[in-house]
Amino acid sequence: MNNFMKMLGVLVVTVVIPLAVILGIWAGYLPESLQVGIGMFGVIAAIAVIVLGHLYMIYSDIKTKRYSK
Repeated sequence: MNNFMKMLGVLVVTVVIPLAVILGIWAGYLPESLQVGIGMFGVIAAIAVIVLGHLYMIYSDIKTKRYSK
């Protein structure tokens, strides 16, 4: 039962909440300022994930001496 509750929690966080936000924006239920804030957060989060992911991979390559001769 514990694993089932964890799975439901993950599904709610990854599917239900984003879907509700997207449908709220699409249907016009959310105020425009909140819509802009959500959009800006998404863009900033995407940039952060891309940049930090690349920096982590570069650091990992340097740490493991992947490209040393």
